[in-house]
Amino acid sequence: MINIFFDMDGTLIDSARAIVAAVNEIRQLMHLPELSREHILYTINTPGVDWAKEFYNIDDFEHSSFKNGFEEYFIKHYNESVELFEGVKELLEFLKHKQCFLALATNAPQSSLSRILKKHNILLFFDAVVGVSDEMKPKPDPQMLHFLQKQAKYHHSVFIGDSQKDRECALNAKISYYNARWYEKEIKDDEFNSAEGLKALLEKYL
Repeated sequence: MINIFFDMDGTLIDSARAIVAAVNEIRQLMHLPELSREHILYTINTPGVDWAKEFYNIDDFEHSSFKNGFEEYFIKHYNESVELFEGVKELLEFLKHKQCFLALATNAPQSSLSRILKKHNILLFFDAVVGVSDEMKPKPDPQMLHFLQKQAKYHHSVFIGDSQKDRECALNAKISYYNARWYEKEIKDDEFNSAEGLKALLEKYL
């Protein structure tokens, strides 16, 4: 049996539209021009990019997450347009039935996680949930995964994500990694484009 650690946005939850809308609403309030969806998603998924500078022209921002300090905008758009990727809930039910240790490691603020996961009726599947806080560094720093490994039941762990930050985080933590490419036609051996595809990758550990 294994420990399975999931990223949230872009991996379990289809939140791209909400993130883009929230960033651009904040920019509008700051009298800044709208950014493209591609630019926003590239920025949040690329290690080493200064989100506050890139999105809001803010230097020396005190928070490590582009959401921290602006939670009300992200919560509003999450409530309006976010949904689970197809088959996610059924996959979590299957893995829980197989007695896997399930956990979440996300760069979303810790304070927002319970509300988001409860809304989509998946909080009950997770043995641990970790987000960014004053005590927890964002990915690709491996702190989150190390923290979860100390709590986990089993020797072997895998991390499921959707970005270069997630891939580097798994590499830094020295655990296996699978990458989400939801609904894409062409995928690599360590990628999946559906819940059934991810299930097939994980079944060899069960």
